[in-house]
Amino acid sequence: MKFKVVSSDSEGSASQSSDPGARISKMVEDSSVFLFMKGNPEAPQCGFSYRVVQVLNSWNVPFNSFNVLSDEGIRQGIKDFSNWPTIPQLYVNHEFVGGCDIIEELSGNGELADILKSAYPDREFTPPPPPAEVQEVSSIEASEILKNQPDISILDVRPPEERAKASLSNSQMLDNHIAQEIIDSWDMDTPMMLICHQGIRSRQAAQYFTSQGFQQVYNVSDGIDGWSQNVDSSIPRY
Repeated sequence: MKFKVVSSDSEGSASQSSDPGARISKMVEDSSVFLFMKGNPEAPQCGFSYRVVQVLNSWNVPFNSFNVLSDEGIRQGIKDFSNWPTIPQLYVNHEFVGGCDIIEELSGNGELADILKSAYPDREFTPPPPPAEVQEVSSIEASEILKNQPDISILDVRPPEERAKASLSNSQMLDNHIAQEIIDSWDMDTPMMLICHQGIRSRQAAQYFTSQGFQQVYNVSDGIDGWSQNVDSSIPRY
């Protein structure tokens, strides 16, 4: 993905202005697609900014961005500039499009293609494929899948104190660091299996991974508790 992070130091003469509106206007006018966000595209610092970056990446669109956390004048000024109270804010072809929910809606119904086309008339924009469905499997079904595909990664979303009570020996604890590592480095066709106590927390994690584009995501619907009852009685129940 091609993107450029604009900083206060790289704004040029506009950065010398004490008027945030003038600086914002220059950034918007100088870019076909511009995102005011918290953090930068490689390291968003809020969930909403992360989601908009994911949408833009899924459409394979080049864009520039500015981290509003680095400049309080821009952070407050952009809200007045657009008459919109929240961040992130996306501008396409120098026009304000919206925030996170609007961008996701436009992406979901395909209307974002026409908007992006106004900024890049020579490019073709194809809607990204819809997320894969989480494959809900019982503990019995999961154990059979693992017999045939023993290399599937089993990701346990429970904290260490719960895993200490009962866990699968070949599972790995999933925390935020591991989740980000998976998103950054795993192939989207890599299969994974999510597990928790009774299948609820793991379902949420599984849905998150499918929303990021992973195609083979299993959720153990009855969790480690079901595994203890139906597959391996040596695993304690709690």
